[in-house]
Amino acid sequence: MLLSFDEQLFQQTNGQIGERLEQALEERSLFDKQPPIWGAPMYSDDFLLKQERAEKFCFQLLKYYWGKFNLFFYDSFSKANMNVDMANEKMEQFFAEPQNSKQLFTFLHTQGEVEFDQLIEFIFAKPIRTPSSQTGLTKIYVYKINNCFLVQPIYCEHEKFWQVIGAKKIYSLFLQLPLKKISRPAELMTTFKALLVGQLTVNRVATIVHKLVQKIDFENPKSDELKQLHLLNVRTHFTSGRRHMLKLRKCIYTLQRNWSTGQFALNNKEYTLLGYMLFQEAVFKKDYKNILMQGMYLIEEERLNNHAIELVVEYTDVLSSMNPQPYALVKHYRKNYLEHVFYELIDSIVKEEKFEQGIELLKNYELVTCTAIFELLQSADYEDILHKIEATVQRDIAILVDGSIHKVRESLATWQSEYLNAGSSYHAIAIMSSQHVCNLLKILFYAEEDNLVEKLLAVYKKYLLVPAHFHNLRQFIEHRVMVTR
Repeated sequence: MLLSFDEQLFQQTNGQIGERLEQALEERSLFDKQPPIWGAPMYSDDFLLKQERAEKFCFQLLKYYWGKFNLFFYDSFSKANMNVDMANEKMEQFFAEPQNSKQLFTFLHTQGEVEFDQLIEFIFAKPIRTPSSQTGLTKIYVYKINNCFLVQPIYCEHEKFWQVIGAKKIYSLFLQLPLKKISRPAELMTTFKALLVGQLTVNRVATIVHKLVQKIDFENPKSDELKQLHLLNVRTHFTSGRRHMLKLRKCIYTLQRNWSTGQFALNNKEYTLLGYMLFQEAVFKKDYKNILMQGMYLIEEERLNNHAIELVVEYTDVLSSMNPQPYALVKHYRKNYLEHVFYELIDSIVKEEKFEQGIELLKNYELVTCTAIFELLQSADYEDILHKIEATVQRDIAILVDGSIHKVRESLATWQSEYLNAGSSYHAIAIMSSQHVCNLLKILFYAEEDNLVEKLLAVYKKYLLVPAHFHNLRQFIEHRVMVTR
């Protein structure tokens, strides 16, 4: 089942993309002069559908591709305590009622992008994992555009062709229509990016998005929707590799300058997001002064922590969302955004020799070290807590190696025999943890926390020692001793 416009294009190009598709679009195009952003556009009136037609097409399409289950779905429904016959009966009842087309269509354009599993959950009121590749239809996109709808099925056969057609339609809408006539433009631009990713390099996608947002900005008045497109453009630079990361700071400063005042000014959450990207850009460039500046901005007034849930939900492409592990000292510090901020802050503090600032962070933020060390720094009863450092490291290693604390001795033996091996799955975590512990030891040595340094150093040498890091630590201590004599 194809829309007539899609069918004509498919026949004209024989399902080919690239030059063949561009030639077909240029023949149809009513636009003589278009910016060289991503080739020829389509005329939006050719593919936008009135609601009644869109409802009918979607209902018939999904009935045809997703309205019946075969034996490939047996295991999926068995796990949900259903059989295929019962599931088919329920689907048949749903699609037998024409009035369900409105309910289904509302669901589709509310979601924007729908895969088979989502339709199953909508109809059966519970999630059921299914082999969607067996249906002939990968997904469907439905977006409201002014008083019409963009409907784009992505068929399993010639999938790349349909992805490009969907992307071309969205591209054309942004070129031809005022932003106020496009519902949820930032979401639509995200879909545009997703459709392009499988066709073009990451660098090319970022360039296209950047130029398209620039053109939209030039032709539309300020609005929250336009601001969100600019934020999306910055995030695209952030996630698109070295070349675009080098442009990131300029893009962010321009965005901050243009959207700092007025009705649609950047809010605290958005400033925090931009601050986090500037922090990561400084890490990428090894710009330690800027790491310090942006890192402190993020943790002051609990900015990053206060907006954490919103940022992780809305900007998963920017923030790593694994739960923090305050109890752990040996871990992958890049897996959680806040732990990584503290990791880089401590490293920059040591490199910039801001040791007073370092000890202040250790005493005020548990995530800088771990629960055991944080409690030690707050307590006068050192001897009662000191032994917890080794227990913490042993538990961390056991969980990393075995996934539990039931085989500590065996896990420690495995770790110690493998962590220095560059091919080991533990090597990256060991290198990060070693670097971080050495930095902590430098700060603690400067602060004359002698008992804590002695215990932590002994644990480090036993479980985490990396020769290059340890050599650097010894040089620091020797130099510090000479300076303070």
